[in-house]
Amino acid sequence: MARKIGIIVCWVGVMAVGVWLRFDGLSSRPFHCDEATGARITARRMESGNSQFDPQHFHGPLLSSLAMPLCRARGETCWQELTKGSLRLVPAIAGCLLVLLPLGWRRRWGDAPMLLAAALLATSPLLVYYSRMFIHESVFGLLGMLALMVVLTKPKWGLPGICIGLMFATRETFVISVIAWLGAAGLVALGRREWLTRSALTAGWRTWRLPLAFSVVSAALTAGYFYSDGLRHPAGVWDAVQTFFVYKTGAGHDKPFFYYLNFLTIPHKAGGLWWYGTPVVVLALVAFWASFRRGAMEENRRLTIRFFGYAALGHFIIYGLIAYKTPWLMVLPWAHVCVLAGLGVAGVAGTRRVWKGCVILLVSLTLISQYRQARYATGRLASDARNPFAYVPTRRDIEGIGPWMQQLAAKAPQHTVEPIAVIGSGYWPLPWYLRSFKSIGYWQQPPANLAELPMVLCVPESAEAVMTQLATTHTPRPRGLRDNVALTMFIRNDIWDAWMKPDEP
Repeated sequence: MARKIGIIVCWVGVMAVGVWLRFDGLSSRPFHCDEATGARITARRMESGNSQFDPQHFHGPLLSSLAMPLCRARGETCWQELTKGSLRLVPAIAGCLLVLLPLGWRRRWGDAPMLLAAALLATSPLLVYYSRMFIHESVFGLLGMLALMVVLTKPKWGLPGICIGLMFATRETFVISVIAWLGAAGLVALGRREWLTRSALTAGWRTWRLPLAFSVVSAALTAGYFYSDGLRHPAGVWDAVQTFFVYKTGAGHDKPFFYYLNFLTIPHKAGGLWWYGTPVVVLALVAFWASFRRGAMEENRRLTIRFFGYAALGHFIIYGLIAYKTPWLMVLPWAHVCVLAGLGVAGVAGTRRVWKGCVILLVSLTLISQYRQARYATGRLASDARNPFAYVPTRRDIEGIGPWMQQLAAKAPQHTVEPIAVIGSGYWPLPWYLRSFKSIGYWQQPPANLAELPMVLCVPESAEAVMTQLATTHTPRPRGLRDNVALTMFIRNDIWDAWMKPDEP
């Protein structure tokens, strides 16, 4: 009884830490540009009542489909009413559920390995940080690991297909995971030659052909339901297929093959802290190595560890070969590594005390280090370029631009700063912070009547042309937009003079 109580306390403690890291100060960090575009898509769906999927630029509709009921439940039904806290509830909840998933494997693999896996998932700075962003990756990571759990425990009757269909409805990169998983399964099978005999293959096909067919059909129906907006827009299914051929990635994200390896495993110091995931990789490698030792563990565990190892490696290789790279793409592969590292505890069960002591020490240091990195990453460095997870972060001073413009409007001769012009491209997440204003125009090039407008905002690429056109009519004021991207505000001189005029006593 005392052991059971201790185990329950440990699980509750792990979940409490995971929830705390994901929900504490959830709204404090400025909106990332990808979060702002996701919020705009969600708002348009809420306001119009339907969804039009863009196969060239956007990911799947599941994220906004999950966000809409949560926002409505909090009384937010349009673009102006949406808040960061409501939108970020979806990835935060998904991140917490990911921490809880190993609980479903505890009877199969034991409490100690799954507790460690859950603790690594709970404190991972990468998983924590992207569980606090309104982007697809946290939901995608949860669904990917759920698909594996279903395959390894209840693979029949199409359940894996539903999970994979939901992954497809989240983002098109689900095919990378499916390829990595199939490759991992093939490598595991090569290690068991008796599985590859003609009689074994024939028996396996007879056993699994119906579950496989059910899974393929359920995956197609599940994804099709969301892409067609609940069957209201059937053309969305074709758009979903097109995305594999017409999707366009943004410029400036091409990186070398070893980017993810350096990002996750090579320690580097920035912002007064060492950032690294090396101990987790070491634990995962220990588990993988132990799976090849005779007598180290029972056969099912050995094969599962190899599968996770091959699958994680497959993800890293495929993503490494793709030039377009962003750190949040590692959410699902890194979850594989965390579970694999947890399974490594079983690999030292029969070893000497000195090795057990080393593993316990390594686990303790890993969890402490991860927690500390996670707190820094979501605290004072949450929107700081020195934080390796804050990819193209938004400058904090952009948070005050809307309220300050409202104050300007209160003092303006016409008591308004509208219409507002935004000149250039790459201005996100600016529309999120200007959503309280009704009259805003966006131009790639300055329009002819620009000097007549009360307020003009432009990004660096357009600053020179705008400065020339507004040199005598507007006063420029600098602002920060994103890391290394400035924003210049041009305020018409009559409004600026009214703002600078001292208040009468």
